[in-house]
Amino acid sequence: MDLTRDLRMLEASLSRNFYNGDSLDAIRQSKADGYFLLTAPHATNRWSDGRRKFADQYTGAMVQLLGTTAGQGWLASDGISSDWTYWDERSDLFKLALDDMLDEGQYLINVVGVSARHGADIYVGIGNDPREEELEMAELIEDTFADFHVITGGQFNAVSPKSVRSYARSTGSGAIQIELAPSMRDPLEHPDTAGEFVLRFGELLATRSARCMAKDSLLV
Repeated sequence: MDLTRDLRMLEASLSRNFYNGDSLDAIRQSKADGYFLLTAPHATNRWSDGRRKFADQYTGAMVQLLGTTAGQGWLASDGISSDWTYWDERSDLFKLALDDMLDEGQYLINVVGVSARHGADIYVGIGNDPREEELEMAELIEDTFADFHVITGGQFNAVSPKSVRSYARSTGSGAIQIELAPSMRDPLEHPDTAGEFVLRFGELLATRSARCMAKDSLLV
């Protein structure tokens, strides 16, 4: 399996019309029986506070590839996303799909991009009130990528009321946010490390998913 080739191919379909897609608020998604739901709300361009913001490149391709290889659900924007202020005012396709998938009890991992200028390879956002599972996931990520620069919390702690992580937590779902520097997601500039991220994180998700679902089955 050529993971960097697959990332490039998936990204090519997301980048059509200069990352504006074919229609406003379009999405792509896949449901699965896994424990996790991977989301990429910035896979394509979006409007925010009256300004157009550009896509976090390769985040949509990343969640699609990770979800497919690790057997987890995923959701990504597939067209320019309209502006919004409050979650309870949203009725777009991404919000409706997110609510539907969260209702099935999946644990959310929101994936966005961050500039290389900040220094780290991976930031893990757990919010200001992390539960035990958020702390465990952060520790697993730190251990899995011990040879990379990983920061948990701090500047990129995903506490914004507009973040998908914050919204998922408000519904009672477990959730973390992962912010990836280009070194971990750009298969053109960083083919070795981008492919390594997919390989390692996919294995982490598959292993953790099986363990959590087995544990849940014992509680039923």
